[in-house]
Amino acid sequence: MTGSRQPAMAVRYPVETGTVLHNPYTGFTADARDPEGVLQPVTLVHANLAWKELEPEPGKYNFDGIEETFHFQYWRERGVRFVLRVVLDYPREDRHLDIPDWLYKETGEKGTWYDLPYGKGFSPDYSSPQLINAHRKLIEALAQRYNHDPAVAFIQLGSVGHWGEWHTMDSEPGRIPFPPRSITDKYIEPYVRFFSAKPLLMRRPTEAAARYGMGLYNDAFGKHDATIDEFLSWYTSGYTSWLTKDREPAMRDFWVKSPSGGEFSGDPRVFFSDGNLEETIRQARLTHVSWLGPSAPWDEEPGGPLQANIDRFLRTIGYRFVIQKAVYEEKRKPGETLHVKLIVANRGTAPFYFKWPLEISVADEEGNVKVSVRSSTDVRTWVPGASTAVVHLNLPAGLPGGRYTVLAAILDPDSGLPGVDFAISGRRPDGRFPLGSVTIANN
Repeated sequence: MTGSRQPAMAVRYPVETGTVLHNPYTGFTADARDPEGVLQPVTLVHANLAWKELEPEPGKYNFDGIEETFHFQYWRERGVRFVLRVVLDYPREDRHLDIPDWLYKETGEKGTWYDLPYGKGFSPDYSSPQLINAHRKLIEALAQRYNHDPAVAFIQLGSVGHWGEWHTMDSEPGRIPFPPRSITDKYIEPYVRFFSAKPLLMRRPTEAAARYGMGLYNDAFGKHDATIDEFLSWYTSGYTSWLTKDREPAMRDFWVKSPSGGEFSGDPRVFFSDGNLEETIRQARLTHVSWLGPSAPWDEEPGGPLQANIDRFLRTIGYRFVIQKAVYEEKRKPGETLHVKLIVANRGTAPFYFKWPLEISVADEEGNVKVSVRSSTDVRTWVPGASTAVVHLNLPAGLPGGRYTVLAAILDPDSGLPGVDFAISGRRPDGRFPLGSVTIANN
């Protein structure tokens, strides 16, 4: 009886760490206007783009001014990405417009000036054909600028309602009627059409959000009633809109393909007290949060009394990849294939939403990477729990014999460099993580 002898397999168990990982697309999202005030490490910043500032004259877009206001160059240089939201109505202390003056006149000054407990401002007539048409052109221009810009991470669908949060004052005195679905869909369509390369997020589940597979953002995170009784209930069970009386569908697993974001309600520090932290973490797990801000404690002094609780929260949200086990041949010859199998646990609340390649490589005893492969593994499928990845690394025929280190990394496709840290020990300066050694021998 004859048969090929199975090669001896190396089985390695990398050491998991409890380090806070400041990985892309997750964590606190700071106010982009305030670089000096950002004291906690962040990889995301938020920008509310007031239409009045974006388009001071018809068809003339003030991108340079906007990018100066929100310090685009500063954040780009630091590898920090943007969450953008267009705003037509932002309540403030003073009477003001958030749509351009020329558009206010073009729409016949139709809308509602308000003075409410949460601020003053102007709610435009969303049914205006002039407003709808101008908005479409605005979103198209924004997408031409940012749809393929790697510095822009997510687009929140603002545009409608106070703060761009898809609601208007819904009680007396001062009730402002909210537009029906037939109108609001006209504000959604340009985002879907023109921002084809960016994840889109809606404030709450809607028929359109479900149809287009959007993410959701909860701008009242931390409050039990707003997050558990409303937001979580809405997307798990569906609901009837109190604004339009439309029945809106459940979006139970939206977070598997599209992100869950938002910001804290009120003072975010309240939710990091010892007495509130467990509930805060519970809400994050239940709603699969990836990032929160600009209302978030990114301006908390590092090492202060809340730091331990902040760190625990940051270790919870978003994705957190742990390579638990690596299996591959102990010895290979030049010209053969190294078969690497990984068991990866995602300890976080959400997947990684971008198609970044998993790289396996080997480095010589001096640490130089000699051969690598970008695998076909789709890291976007690594939902919370355990996943498996199998990678085949073809070794060059001329690879010198010796002892090599097997390395793993997730590469940023824009830089070609490692861009995501694993929660295991041994990170090299280049961002790759050692799995163990392999012997390359000619016999």
